[in-house]
Amino acid sequence: MAAKKNQPSDFNFARRGGACLLSNDFSRNAEIKASSLSRFASGAPLPAAENETLGARGFFSGLLDFEKLLPGHFAALLKDWAGPRVHIVSVTGDCDHACLYCGASAAAGGRHMSLATAGKTLDFIFRTGSRELVIEFQGGEPLRNFRVVKYLIEEARSRAARTGRGLHFSMVSNLAGLNPEKLAYLSSRGVTLCTSLDGPAPVHDRARKLLGGSSHAAAARAIALVNKLSAKGGIESLNAICTVTKYSLPYPGEIVDEFLKRGIARVQLGPLEPIGRAAGNCGLAVTPEEFLPFYSKALDHMLRLNRAGVEVYEKGALMFVKHIVTGERPRYQNLDLLYRLAYGPDGSVYGSDEARLLAAGGNDFFRLGSVTGSFGEMVSSPLGKTLILSCFPRLAQPRCARCPYSPYCRVSPVYNYAAQGSFWGDMMTSGRCRVFMGVFDIVFEKLSRPGTRKILERWAEKYQ
Repeated sequence: MAAKKNQPSDFNFARRGGACLLSNDFSRNAEIKASSLSRFASGAPLPAAENETLGARGFFSGLLDFEKLLPGHFAALLKDWAGPRVHIVSVTGDCDHACLYCGASAAAGGRHMSLATAGKTLDFIFRTGSRELVIEFQGGEPLRNFRVVKYLIEEARSRAARTGRGLHFSMVSNLAGLNPEKLAYLSSRGVTLCTSLDGPAPVHDRARKLLGGSSHAAAARAIALVNKLSAKGGIESLNAICTVTKYSLPYPGEIVDEFLKRGIARVQLGPLEPIGRAAGNCGLAVTPEEFLPFYSKALDHMLRLNRAGVEVYEKGALMFVKHIVTGERPRYQNLDLLYRLAYGPDGSVYGSDEARLLAAGGNDFFRLGSVTGSFGEMVSSPLGKTLILSCFPRLAQPRCARCPYSPYCRVSPVYNYAAQGSFWGDMMTSGRCRVFMGVFDIVFEKLSRPGTRKILERWAEKYQ
């Protein structure tokens, strides 16, 4: 029997004041009047404008344009998945910092990745299938094992050339050990740099402790060095991440301004997660009820700056807006195992860097195996299969199955395990779920206003 023209296809909804947000399995969304919800759900006629919008976005089962909708739907289900693209290599567990919320050690020791293990790690990476590879260097502090970083870069370039792979490098570093010679080498190999910037010096230095000096001063010096080279086209613009702690909460605008003061237009704000020292009672973690007002104020400050002609954007909001506006599944959803893998200094393999950090703290629950093993066996192992299922929360999480934000969200098994002692967790009591739902509330509220929507859509068009 043919479906009625106005018969709704499967949808989720959330009431937002006098409006109602709808989303569907095609990652499309629409906003209708709250008074129209019962009519829509029952298949009754709606005002012409709402009918047209809902029909074009796949909300009526009798009007589904499969030719237009299915490519995105298949992409969301990873129909053409060829293997993980991002490979995060921890070349050392050592660090020159003793940050209050981190698990890395500020004492040198025998925790560097060896050249032999580095070679086996590359063997494994080049067996995983993707034709486009990103190798990201992390630590501890990766600059403390620069010999292995250089080996990995040169050997990976050689292998990529022989096999016709695309290849990009990035490094996450506190930059305290960056000097002109190291920067010149990294620039010559096209390595993108990302660092930590928790705000102005009084905020940054409270949690980020550099042995023998100011972490903020060291970061500012290195950032200036990178910016000078970037201005000449010698290296990509620097990226930075702010880990939001109790110390951050009074300073949302000042933190954004500090990024701009250092020449960084991409602001990335994320709450401290319960991994590393933060898993204990470090006293720095923020609650969702604390983080969300902070985030909203910081985002409002960035929007005001945009109206004044200042280029600045928030990375998390940008990624969400891209997905919400285009309906395309974003990279950040395909993390554990499918989109990225992480490697410890000893060659252990994990589905994400968070899993590797958990193991560094003594819990290897998420260890998939070793670089001497088979990627295929890891994928088909019980842990591998469960990690893959976790990338599709609407299929595995009851609350996610009925959440209007689920097409744009992702579940973190490592967070669930660290915070709640369960791989799947309990979304009803999950702090991470409350944070994400709150951020989506903020983003959709901004998108509902023409002025701010124009700014956010410009971010989505201009930035990656």
